[in-house]
Amino acid sequence: MNKNIVKAKHMIEKAKKIALFWHMSPDGDCIWAMLGLGRLLEKQKKNISYFVPNKPSKIFDFVKGIKKIKSNFDYKNYDLLIFVDFTWLNRIGILSQAKPQYFANKPLVIFDHHLDDNVLDHSVIIKDVMSISACEIVFEITNKWWPKLYDKDVATYFYLGITSDSGNFLFEDDHVRTFTNALKLLKLGADKDTIVNNLIRKRSLNAVRFLKLLLNRVEQKEWVLYTYYDEDEMKSYNIDQEEAAYALHIIQNVEGPEIVVLMRKAGDMIKGSLRAQKAKGIDCNLIAKVLWWGGHKLAAGFAVPVQGDFEEQIQTIVKNINKITKIEKNKLL
Repeated sequence: MNKNIVKAKHMIEKAKKIALFWHMSPDGDCIWAMLGLGRLLEKQKKNISYFVPNKPSKIFDFVKGIKKIKSNFDYKNYDLLIFVDFTWLNRIGILSQAKPQYFANKPLVIFDHHLDDNVLDHSVIIKDVMSISACEIVFEITNKWWPKLYDKDVATYFYLGITSDSGNFLFEDDHVRTFTNALKLLKLGADKDTIVNNLIRKRSLNAVRFLKLLLNRVEQKEWVLYTYYDEDEMKSYNIDQEEAAYALHIIQNVEGPEIVVLMRKAGDMIKGSLRAQKAKGIDCNLIAKVLWWGGHKLAAGFAVPVQGDFEEQIQTIVKNINKITKIEKNKLL
């Protein structure tokens, strides 16, 4: 990875016109990693453009710089493309599907912390699957590259991403590394109250009502605790996917299950978010890859085509997850 870090620095500093990309339905880590990196590049007088396939959740409207984002890629002659928090080209959806050949040989740098290996062959990738967040990776590297460019805004962006992907420092990861980086960012001026006041302590009434609906549907079958919804239901509450996902943060703290799953019907697909506890030893990424997708050992996602009745298919998916979990548990014996 060290060679790639050196090469990426050269490519970034050489480029004058850069396009930064967020993945579909960007989470906080993805958003703040991109905005933090973008501000560092803007301070070097570079021409920076920000692109995302679909508009971020309204819960991120408070984020400084969020209005810079564009949902339509212009396919102009950029010197460099940068992906943050993902490697798969299909994670930017329609932005790549319209003209896939555009991305085939364009200089590309990737910062990521997921286990996925699907990357464009010509990309220069900086990957650390042991990192809690993309923001942590970008911070550790850029703070060595350009320490004098750091200001309160940059520090706040990266601090927010680390806080977001660590579950406000609750998840079982490398706490020494994470707390060390968080402390460095606070010393650089990061405003920790921004995320506390705007995300952790803030929920709309409709989001709370939708949470009640999902909690009423919670069931446990063998090792799997799960709930589900149809996106049409979500829209009837006038909330979005990020707000609906609050249910997952609640039920993943339930004592007992090996795997917790939140599933949703999205058009002709059923998409699921998996969570596990490190103490259990079950690999969410392995389960997700069997179903189709991926992520991390403790958190991953999957997507399967809708086949027949939605609720019946939910039961089939839960059975399949239990089968995979049983195999994994036997390996741990």
